[in-house]
Amino acid sequence: MFSSLKIKLSLVANLFAILCLVILGILSFYFTKNFLYSNELKRQNDILQVAKISLEAFRGINTNLIINLEKSILEHPYENLSSEEALIENIGSTLKSYRKASRVLAVFIGLDNGENIVSNNISDQKNKNIEIYGKAINYDTRTRSWFIEAKKTNDVFITSPYVDKATNQYVITYTKAVYKNNNFIGVIGIDIPIDTLQKDFEVMPGNSFLFDQNGKVFVAKNKQLLDPSIDHTPVLSAYKKNGDYTFFEYGLKGKERLGICAQISSYLVCSTESADVINEPIFKIASIQTIAVVVMIILSTILIYFIISYYLSPLQTIQRGLNSFFDFINHKTKDSAMIDVKSNDELGAMAKTINENITKTK
Repeated sequence: MFSSLKIKLSLVANLFAILCLVILGILSFYFTKNFLYSNELKRQNDILQVAKISLEAFRGINTNLIINLEKSILEHPYENLSSEEALIENIGSTLKSYRKASRVLAVFIGLDNGENIVSNNISDQKNKNIEIYGKAINYDTRTRSWFIEAKKTNDVFITSPYVDKATNQYVITYTKAVYKNNNFIGVIGIDIPIDTLQKDFEVMPGNSFLFDQNGKVFVAKNKQLLDPSIDHTPVLSAYKKNGDYTFFEYGLKGKERLGICAQISSYLVCSTESADVINEPIFKIASIQTIAVVVMIILSTILIYFIISYYLSPLQTIQRGLNSFFDFINHKTKDSAMIDVKSNDELGAMAKTINENITKTK
């Protein structure tokens, strides 16, 4: 079967063509995967930037709230701020009006005697500007982290997110120590519900979420991630290994996922996605490429065979002419036919030389 030169040349040519097509398919698959990977990395990084902007805007707005509250309080003379009674009388209405205008859960000022002057829903229910939380309910502001940390710094102190017992929703408290004429007045604070931040994340593209300092998700595009029973260790472990703004892969419940995280202020913002966003189009493209390669191999095999057959056809004519010539020399026939090959290549030159010898022999 493989004794024919035409078959041998066709086989060699087709094997070479198949090898080239396979290599081309592998290179195409590799570059396509890298292209999709790079695109997904850019997309996830963009999602992370959107989340970062939203978080920074949230912090900036609320930081301005506490600073503006401080300015409002400091507009009063020191005599109006020098005692608990003075603060209740002169600042109570300010706390209430500020809370109403800002739409926050509570506005308060913690004092150095352990008392806390608070304007909240409970004070509204009692038709009062403020409520006093202190020794009567075994409460002492001086033992609270928001009070202690605010006094340590001249800047705004922001607590970790926590669940407010009264409203059962996540809250972040912004506090700042207030001084008048170098005298400590108290620590003012605002309890900010994070529902506005949550709503921002819900309309964002992708799947972004925020970790607090304790590695707990408190804001997420997908609300299911807020479930405390969900284990986020794989994401946190992958982030620790790779660092900020570095694309990483991790496994979750037997499935491959992709993610990117960055530390923003005291929070960790992350964006993750199933690896299927890359794998599915890659495998689809690979399937199409495989089918295309197989079809091209079949077509190239047929085409190469006929091309080689066409260009080697003079060999058959030369072979018949030589057989006729040898039959003439061996007296098997009375005449030898001339070889009819008129091509200008090596085969044509060979046929011409053989014809000249046939003519001489005759």
